[in-house]
Amino acid sequence: MRVRATPPLAVLLFAGLLTAGCSSKEHTDTAQPAAHTAQASAAPAKPLDLCQLMPVGEVATTLQAHGADTVTEQKSGAGGMCSYLHVPRPGDYHTRLLIDFTRMPSPAQAQASLATQRHMFSDRGMAVTPVPGLGDEAFVAEAEGAEGLKLRVGPWLGQVDLEVEDRPQATLRPAVLALGQQVLARLPQP
Repeated sequence: MRVRATPPLAVLLFAGLLTAGCSSKEHTDTAQPAAHTAQASAAPAKPLDLCQLMPVGEVATTLQAHGADTVTEQKSGAGGMCSYLHVPRPGDYHTRLLIDFTRMPSPAQAQASLATQRHMFSDRGMAVTPVPGLGDEAFVAEAEGAEGLKLRVGPWLGQVDLEVEDRPQATLRPAVLALGQQVLARLPQP
């Protein structure tokens, strides 16, 4: 049995993307008085179920079409995020994928959160590359063996993070971008 250790930079990429506040749920801003927004008095919406929005079979087809291996399992996470795996042998995590989107209280808050993430990656010396034409704004960040997409459309803030064993991260970008486009096309309209 072969267990592959995750490279430290890949862990940093995934952890950094997770700290962006993405958890497939609506966020509320407690610093803002309730009188300033109608949303503050409304009941929060049910979290988006990304495993239902992006079924494992469709995700696997997209990965294969873009030369990025496959996934065979999916697992729901906190707040509706979805992780996908390809484990050909027990303990051998060949492919790992995380998709997570959160509806922020406003487009401005989603934009500020994405800007914070971009600066966090840059401050840690990670290359951040803008992706024009995907949502309102998007960027990719690379780590050893992992490619992460961070994007925003209106109040939605999301991420698609992919790691495939023994693959250069740049070869994963087409699949990550295609998955990002698919999620954006399926998101509920604000």
